[in-house]
Amino acid sequence: MREHLLITGRRLVLSLEPGDEVLTSIGEACRRHGFEQAIVVVLSGALRAARLIGTNHPEGDPELPLADAIEVQYVEGTGSGTVSRDVTEGGDEVYTVHVHVALGEKSSGARAVAGHLLSGITHYVVEVVLDEVLSPRFGREATSATSGVPALTFASSPKDLIR
Repeated sequence: MREHLLITGRRLVLSLEPGDEVLTSIGEACRRHGFEQAIVVVLSGALRAARLIGTNHPEGDPELPLADAIEVQYVEGTGSGTVSRDVTEGGDEVYTVHVHVALGEKSSGARAVAGHLLSGITHYVVEVVLDEVLSPRFGREATSATSGVPALTFASSPKDLIR
């Protein structure tokens, strides 16, 4: 387990509108307000469409991460996660928004799906609360222990991050 006390800064509340892409909107809001990184304290609302890591087929080895994605429509739910600002090898600044959600399909008696959100389009409204994280610096590291899935790391400064 990794752990670190967080020093937080400002709190930002978003109210997304119909048609907004959820992850892009969160990253853009962080960029506009100068958040280097954040905790997605809560995300809640209605999505017209969502794509998440999951499968509708029997999984081979339940220990391995899923490579499949599922798409659901007209769902409502909640989620949380992290946002980090990364620089690509080409020098471009990108915001990595990592959110997991639990969503109920409205037309299927609220049958639930859950997992890592790959994309989501706001239906009526999605509300998001972000807490800016001033310290430590977030990073991500994929190891054999995490089956190659990048897991959150902490550093005192960006140069301390293990890449």
